[in-house]
Amino acid sequence: MLETIYNTSVYKNLGLNKNIMHSYLFFSSDKELNNIIAMSFAKTLICEKHTGNDNCKFCKQFEAKTHPDITILNQDSIKVEDISKIINKLNTLPISADKKVFVILNADTINEIAQNKLLKSLEEPNSHNIFIMTTTKTDKILNTVMSRLNKIFVPLLNHDDKKIIATDLKKNGIDITNYINKDFNLTEIMNFTNNANYKTIIEDINNIFQNLNTTADIPNVVNSIKSNEKTTFFTYLQDILLSCIKEDYNKYEKNLIYTINLKFPKKALLNSLPLIEDAYKKQISNVNFFYILDNLLFNILKEKFLCK
Repeated sequence: MLETIYNTSVYKNLGLNKNIMHSYLFFSSDKELNNIIAMSFAKTLICEKHTGNDNCKFCKQFEAKTHPDITILNQDSIKVEDISKIINKLNTLPISADKKVFVILNADTINEIAQNKLLKSLEEPNSHNIFIMTTTKTDKILNTVMSRLNKIFVPLLNHDDKKIIATDLKKNGIDITNYINKDFNLTEIMNFTNNANYKTIIEDINNIFQNLNTTADIPNVVNSIKSNEKTTFFTYLQDILLSCIKEDYNKYEKNLIYTINLKFPKKALLNSLPLIEDAYKKQISNVNFFYILDNLLFNILKEKFLCK
């Protein structure tokens, strides 16, 4: 995938190999794309020919995660001790590459204390160190840290880019042909192809809003639920309604967001968010899922009619 991304217009248009900076932040709503571009760029920086796809010994070390000048953080939560380990490496020279590269994927997971610890290193950079960070949540990164980063917005993949990636994935037995013409970003495509439960949840939620018109429809839509991931179901339902409220048509299939916005006023969706939160809490307390969903859908319809 790293080599494939070099051939996409989205990567080529970023012009990353010109005027190399000491710190980068790749950001967009597409987590998977942000991270792949960041890793691809990091690979070019330590590659012997700075192409990242010539299969040199450094590229092989990068793939094997054994290159001594690359440090990668990719964790659910990045703490002070994790940043301290990076800082301890900053004053040593590269061992084999021109630069030492520090990649922090999903930088919004760095807690505030750790961000402040990192700040001084960004304010007073050494010429042989390069920081590469990614995020889908720029609001979670301190303004002082943001101001020290070369911010690069990553545009969404276009149709031709998706075809390039589809060809690569098909070699590995992953078929995304059905998604190329849809408004999915790379994160959603990878979720669909790698996580059968995710796909079922989204299909279930789509089915609910396609067929939920009156309270008489509730028994049928509740009984049509196929997903086994009952707790996760409410998490995705809440996130989808948030996407509808924000009119974010990139995170989920555009038709799903359009359908919900067409049938439900935004105020009704907004009022439904705490109802979903309550449903989630009941589910993790082992209350019957179908009873919870029946109640939830009744109350969402109630909000819809109250907001007319």
